[in-house]
Amino acid sequence: MALGLAPLTELDAVNEILGTIAESPVNSLDEVVVIDGSLAMKILKTTSAEVQTRGWWFNRLEGLELTPDVRKEIQLPPNVLKLAASGQTASKVVQRGLLLYDLTNKTSQFEAPVTVDLIQGLEFEELPSSARVYITVRAARKYQDRYFGDDSTHSYSKQDEVEALVSLKNEDLEFDDPNMLEDSQFVTGLRKP
Repeated sequence: MALGLAPLTELDAVNEILGTIAESPVNSLDEVVVIDGSLAMKILKTTSAEVQTRGWWFNRLEGLELTPDVRKEIQLPPNVLKLAASGQTASKVVQRGLLLYDLTNKTSQFEAPVTVDLIQGLEFEELPSSARVYITVRAARKYQDRYFGDDSTHSYSKQDEVEALVSLKNEDLEFDDPNMLEDSQFVTGLRKP
């Protein structure tokens, strides 16, 4: 029985990046001791964090209520990339290390729960396929820039990166509001009676 296509794994992505400079693939991420392999892995991870920080349908948590602990501190998960107060929370809050900090009152002590919208960083293989492809293409272009710097020698063109980003953005739009035109108050003449 044929399994069909599967999303890129992190190992596939690292080998795709290595392939852009004709470097031999690695068999495992555990053995990435080769300088090129570890650099490819580092660029993949930093690019993933960069792309995910924007916030997409798959890594946004909206209206999350965080409760203070016995020390009146609010511990944050280690994968928080960005956050903002939401709902009834009147204070401006930010992340300081793994703690929530109240900028308005200049304290890390909270008397009541705080509602936030946050962007969480996910592991590569937890991402949807469109995000994996875009991150891989973007990371490969960055990797090539470090070695060659000349766009004419790149395996991936800027157009490849743009096409991968468009695919990711389209999926984000479809998830957020698939009936955007039907629901829009600004579109006239398109609504069915």
